[in-house]
Amino acid sequence: MHEMSLMGGVFDVIEQTLTQHQIKRVLQVKLKVGELTNAEPEALNMAFEAYSKDTVCEGAELIVERVPVRGRCQTCHEEFAVVTWLFVCPKCHSGIDVIQGEELLLESLEVE
Repeated sequence: MHEMSLMGGVFDVIEQTLTQHQIKRVLQVKLKVGELTNAEPEALNMAFEAYSKDTVCEGAELIVERVPVRGRCQTCHEEFAVVTWLFVCPKCHSGIDVIQGEELLLESLEVE
């Protein structure tokens, strides 16, 4: 379950952020998770609960926004949603660069 290691990285960022402020409690954590991370929202929730135990994040709501995969053609520069796992341009059949869908971002924290 790689979600535990992903959540470990999220909590590193949360802890760095919280040390800069006097926070009593975290109420909500919003993440943006790209489809290519293969992170399952349910497993992320379980990892979040484990990491948040006995911290200011315990009891906070975790909101996971899934980010679809998008690509840009290396030849014609067309941007498009990658709906199949075929990473070629639907217009000219050239190779593509993935421009969205690999991220794991801490979008926001709602705190008290």
